[in-house]
Amino acid sequence: MQIPRIDSKNALGLVSKVVGLGKEIVGSVTGNSRLAKAGEVQQEKGTERIKAVRAEADAKKQEAEGAAAERAQRTAQGWKESVDS
Repeated sequence: MQIPRIDSKNALGLVSKVVGLGKEIVGSVTGNSRLAKAGEVQQEKGTERIKAVRAEADAKKQEAEGAAAERAQRTAQGWKESVDS
């Protein structure tokens, strides 16, 4: 099993969520509603980035599975043609 490499772009979503949560907490504790709201917005952006990374990974996985199925089909076709000959 291959361990996935963590790309810095992928980690930014999680970092945005953590920083946003920090802002929201500090804003709530200090009564700064603008900071709290900015934290919520930053968390939402982080969530969207994470969703985009997951969607990209799923698309790559499906592409790889499709390529593997195509290779298997070509191999099977080659065997069939060699047996029929």
